[in-house]
Parts: sequence; C-alpha cells; structure tokens
Amino acid sequence: MAPGRAGMTDTARDPRATAFGFAQRRVWVFSAWWYPGVLAVSGAVNAGVAVVLGQSPEPGISMAVLGAVFASLGWVFTAWPRFTRKAPNPASDVPRVEQGIRTTPGMIRTFLVASALGIAALVLFTPKGGWPETLPILGMLITLPLGVAAGLAYTRRLMTNSAELYARWLERRWGRSG
Repeated sequence: MAPGRAGMTDTARDPRATAFGFAQRRVWVFSAWWYPGVLAVSGAVNAGVAVVLGQSPEPGISMAVLGAVFASLGWVFTAWPRFTRKAPNPASDVPRVEQGIRTTPGMIRTFLVASALGIAALVLFTPKGGWPETLPILGMLITLPLGVAAGLAYTRRLMTNSAELYARWLERRWGRSG
C-alpha cells in the first residue's frame, strides 16, 4: 500500500462511501446554481429597496444579472451529472463527511450570528442622515446570509439522507435497490 493511502482503503470498504459520493455529486450540482442564485436575489432586493427609496438601482441590478447569469451557467454546466445514469464515485474521506454533517449546524449558527452582528454594527455606526443610503445594502446583507445558510442546511440534509437518496436513485435508474 502506498504511503498516505491507508485511509483510502478503509474508506473504500465503508458501505456508506458510494451513498456519500452520490450526495456529494448532488451537493455539487445544487451549489453550482444555488449560490449564484442567492447572489441574484440579494441583488434584486438591493435594487428593489433602492428604487423604493429613489436611489440608483444599478449596483443591485448588476449583481442580480451577474448572479442570474452564473446560476444559469451553473445549471447548464451541471446538466451531465444531474441527469447521468453513471454510478457516483465513492466519497474519498468518509470521516470528513461525517464531521461535516456534525459541524454544519454550528457553522450555520455562527455564520448567521456573525452576519447579524455585522448588520447591527452597520446600523449602529451609520452616521445620522446616512440611513437612506444604507438601506439597500442592509436588504442585501440580510438576504445573502439567509440564502447561504439555507444552502448549507440543504447540503447537510442531502448528506444526512444520502443512503435513502442513493437507494431511490438506484431504483429510478435501474429498477433495483442496493
């Protein structure tokens, strides 16, 4: 056995490795369009609030268009893994996948708390009279972390339910289970 490959053998024998690999493929496909989509929604919120306040919506529109373009490209570039009948590659590091499943809730909470603190700092330290200019940014800063947190929660759900998802995929693709 080659040095540095000792863990690979154990992981390859882990019966969950293929299911985790399937979930990782689904996460990759999801992430390719979700996170740019979150950027697009955040930009749209920024532009919408700016229009309501009589400000220029251009930065928000630019961000929304950029996010929409990248989300569309992400969807197109992941069409092959989305619709393939090819069996997934087994996850190469099952302990790390398990660690990710355990730590994601704490990571989401930490991310949301840090975002809320940043938003609170912006609100508290915006000079008097600067409120109207910061509201579009606040809308974006509220939307963006919520979208990222939702994406992380969904990713964790995919990994947690990987065995069931993989079994259903096998049933749909080849009419068998296991």
